[in-house]
Amino acid sequence: MVKIVTYNVNGLRPRVAQHGSLRRLLDALDADIICFQETKLSRQDLSADVIMAEGYEAFVSCNRSSKGRGAYSGVATFCRVTSAFSSQEVALPVATEEGFTGLQDYAKNSETVGDFVIATPAEEEGLGEITKEDLLRVDNEGRCIITDHRHFVLFNIYGPAVEQDDKERVCFKLLFYKILQKRWEHLLALGKRVFVVGDLNIAPASIDRCDAPPGFEKQMFREWLRSMLREHGGPFFDAFRSKHPERTGAYTCFNQKIGAEEYNYGSRIDHILISGACLHHCDSAEDHSIFCCHVEECEIMNHFKRGNSENLSKWKGGRISKLEGSDHIPVYIILKDIPELPIHNVPPSAARYLPEFSVYVLKVVSFLNKGKAYDLENATNLILSQDTVNDSYRGDGLEGPTAGIAEFTKGCNVPSLMCKRTNLDQWIDEDLTGICVSHNSQKASLSSIKSVPNKKMKRNSSQPTIKSFFQSPGLKTVNANTSTLVTAETAHHTNQTCAPNDDGLPENMQCTTSSAAEDQDNTNASSCSLSTDKSNAAALEWQRIQQKMKMTLPRCKGHREPCIPRSVKKGPNIGRLFYVCARAQGPASNPEANCGHFQWAPVKSKEKRM
Repeated sequence: MVKIVTYNVNGLRPRVAQHGSLRRLLDALDADIICFQETKLSRQDLSADVIMAEGYEAFVSCNRSSKGRGAYSGVATFCRVTSAFSSQEVALPVATEEGFTGLQDYAKNSETVGDFVIATPAEEEGLGEITKEDLLRVDNEGRCIITDHRHFVLFNIYGPAVEQDDKERVCFKLLFYKILQKRWEHLLALGKRVFVVGDLNIAPASIDRCDAPPGFEKQMFREWLRSMLREHGGPFFDAFRSKHPERTGAYTCFNQKIGAEEYNYGSRIDHILISGACLHHCDSAEDHSIFCCHVEECEIMNHFKRGNSENLSKWKGGRISKLEGSDHIPVYIILKDIPELPIHNVPPSAARYLPEFSVYVLKVVSFLNKGKAYDLENATNLILSQDTVNDSYRGDGLEGPTAGIAEFTKGCNVPSLMCKRTNLDQWIDEDLTGICVSHNSQKASLSSIKSVPNKKMKRNSSQPTIKSFFQSPGLKTVNANTSTLVTAETAHHTNQTCAPNDDGLPENMQCTTSSAAEDQDNTNASSCSLSTDKSNAAALEWQRIQQKMKMTLPRCKGHREPCIPRSVKKGPNIGRLFYVCARAQGPASNPEANCGHFQWAPVKSKEKRM
C-alpha cells in the first residue's frame, strides 16, 4: 500500500517546533509521501532541522518573488524511503521538477523544457498571449513541486488565495490554473496517471463550505474546478467526495482569527484529485480507472487538529489568543496494489544535494577535523569521499555510500518525462567555490592560532563546566573530589558553607562563602527584593487596568458578555475601533456560537472636529 498525505502547515518551522522535530512531525503523519504547502521558507531559511530527516528524501520549492513580502507560500514533498541514494520504492520518485512551467533553475537555458515549447508559448493551444515572463511569474512564488513516481505523476500544489477586488491577483490565479490545466491535459494525453494534491484555495460546491451564501457555486474558480471533475465531464476524481458523496461538515480549513474550528465552521479547500487508467492490462479504461481499482480510502485527518490536544482546541476570544498550530487539517489517500519499481536513484534535485546543505556538510566535516587546512580541491574531496565522510555526520543520517554525491556531480542522467537537466557540473563548481575558503586564508588563520601559547592547567584545579559561566560572583566552584575552593578570592575567607544545589548537582559542587561575602549577598538580596516588589506592583497595576477596560467594554446582545475590540485594517474607516462578540464563529443555528454583535466605538470629540 502507498499512503499520500497533503497538509498546509502554515509555516513549516512552527510545525516542526510544535512537534519537537521534523522527524516527529513526519512520523506523526505516518505516510509514504507527505506534501506540505505554505512552508514560508526562502532559500536563505533552508536548514537541516526543517528539511533533512532520517528516512525521508525532501524536494522543495521556495518563493523567489521580489515583492518585499518576505518568505511566504512554498511547498515541500517528503518521500519516506528505507535506503539512501537508490531504491525500488514507489515513494522515491524517478524524476522531479520545481514549478510546472519548466523554467526554473538550470532548465532556463533549455529550448524545450518539460511539455512546453517555451520559445513560442503563444502557439500552445489554449494559452493565448502568454509570454515567457508570464510563465516565470507563476513559478516564482514556489507553489508547485512535481514528482514522477513512474506509476503516477504527483503535483504538490499551493493555489493562490485572492480577494475579488484585487484584479491583479485574480488575473494571476486565472493564469496559474490555466497553465496547470494545460500541463495536466498534456500528461493525460501521453497516457500518464496524474495526481493533484494540495491546498487549491477553492471550495468546489456549497456542501464544501459552512453557511454557503446564495450563488456560491457561480464563482468562476469554483466553476472551473468542478469542470475538472468526472461528474461534470472532466478527467479527475475528487477522491474524498467520490468516497463520501453525502458527508456534510467535512472541512479542512478554519479561520483562526474567529476561532472557527471550535464549532467546525470552515471550508474544504485541501484536495486530492486523481486521473488515469488503472495498472491492470484491460481495454476499458472507464471501468478500470486508477480510482476505482486502486484507491482504498480517502479521509480528512480530524484527529490531527491542534496536535490532538483539548487544551489547544479551545478559542478564548480575540486575535491574541488564536489557536496554536496550522489553520488546516491534513487529508490522506491510501492506494492498494501498487507494484514496486525497478531500482532507481534519488533525483538530483533532492534537498540533500542543494548547495545550502553542501555548506552544512562542509562545516560539520571541518569541525570534526579541527586543526587541518584544506584547499578547494581537498574540501571538495572531503565532501565526496566515502572514506573521509562518516555516516555519523551526514545531513540526513540515512544509510548508504556517499558515492551517490559524487555521481551527482558528474552529471544528471535521470530519465524524466518533464524536463532536461544540463550543465550541472558548472552549477556545482560555482556553488562550491562560493562556500569554500582559500588555502592561504586557512593557513593564516591557523598560524595566528598557533602563535597563542597554551597555558598549562594546575593539577589541583578541576575542569570548569558550562554551568560555572552562569553562576553569580557569590557562588564559587569547588573540586568535586576535594571540596577545595579554586579561586584566589576565597583564600581570605575560611568559613565556608556548602549546600545542596537546586539544579540537582552533587552537594559539594556549589558553595557560598561567609563573613565578607555575606554582606555582599545581603546587599544583593535587598536589591533583588526591591526589584521583585516593583515587578509585583507593576503586575497588579496592569491587572487593575485590564479589569477597568473589561468593565468599560460593551456587552454583546446575544450572550450579554463583554465584547472584544478590533480596528478596521483598510478602506475609508481604516484605524477606527469597533466591538464584536467575543465567542468563536459558528453556524447561525448554533446559539453557543458568535451572535454576530457589531458596534462602532464612539469617535472622540477631537476626531469629530477634524
